Amino acid sequence: WWCSTSPVQAADGLIADGSIRSGKTVSLSLSFVLWGMARFNGQNFALCGKTVASLRRNVLTPLTEQLTALGFTCTFKISRSELTVCRDGRENRFYLFGGRDESSAALIQGMTLGGVLLDEVALMPRSFVEQALARCSLEGATYWFNCNPEHPYHWFYKEWIQKAAEKQVLYLHFQMTDNPSLSPAV
Repeated sequence: WWCSTSPVQAADGLIADGSIRSGKTVSLSLSFVLWGMARFNGQNFALCGKTVASLRRNVLTPLTEQLTALGFTCTFKISRSELTVCRDGRENRFYLFGGRDESSAALIQGMTLGGVLLDEVALMPRSFVEQALARCSLEGATYWFNCNPEHPYHWFYKEWIQKAAEKQVLYLHFQMTDNPSLSPAV
């Protein structure tokens, strides 16, 4: 969606919601890093999940495997929760953050980001999400959201999904049929 030939390239971000096992996390995490590497060099990004442990398990492990297969060099520093990605003279850092509770917003304060991916955003407190978005102050920074459907009164549903067009954010609804790795029986 962010490529120069896309009719929606001017969007400020992307929301993907829908069925579990529909491929949202895999699609968004790989696309987020590819976008960051194509648009920036020497910048910081945030990969956010409910916890850093779940983010490493659900996002980082498959993501680094995919990036390595595509010719990227990935180095993860566990003590800093920092993934450095390099290719063709470009290098960017992707920091992992957990948005478990209201106090988590303090963890991301002070950073300047080129973009943020919020995996399972509906499970995070609004204060953390808003602080992460406020850190995206580089020219061309975008927001990437991934979530499973919550009730129609959830703050993210009301403020982002229902207002996607107003906020100039592309909204994609995933279904299980969007995941080609699942067999018909599954």
